[in-house]
Amino acid sequence: MSFRQQPTAPAQGAPFAAMLRTALAPSTACGLAAVVVLWLLRGPAGGLAAIGGVATAVVFFAAGLLVMRRLAGDNPLALVALALAVFLGQVIFLGIVILVLGRAAWLDGVAFGVAILVVALAWQVFQVVTFRGSRQPVYAQHRPADSGADDAAAPDAPTRRG
Repeated sequence: MSFRQQPTAPAQGAPFAAMLRTALAPSTACGLAAVVVLWLLRGPAGGLAAIGGVATAVVFFAAGLLVMRRLAGDNPLALVALALAVFLGQVIFLGIVILVLGRAAWLDGVAFGVAILVVALAWQVFQVVTFRGSRQPVYAQHRPADSGADDAAAPDAPTRRG
């Protein structure tokens, strides 16, 4: 008898909504603190650029969680691979945005980049903390039916021949 996994919707306990709730507020708060500091250090142009950086980072990371929620199945390994791919895509795209807009004459690129960095770091910390506490399995938990015999004595068990 073989079991075949069909693609399914996200697992019922998928932590994406909790990760969004938990990461959004502290990341935004850290971003607003960065806005205040950058406004004081770099003037109104720095503060406005920092507001743009905070908004950009929050939108990018929230969108990444929504993409993962939409595409994730119940396979834990696929979830990890998807999370890494989405994160890598976000970092690359944000890096391109920072490089392109950081050189714009009408924008304080340093304030913009620092605000994105602050939000990105806070978002990742709170997202990881939430995911870690969600007790999601990291491997498939398929167990053979209990036959009463020790696994080492099972006929399917590999043997060492020397």
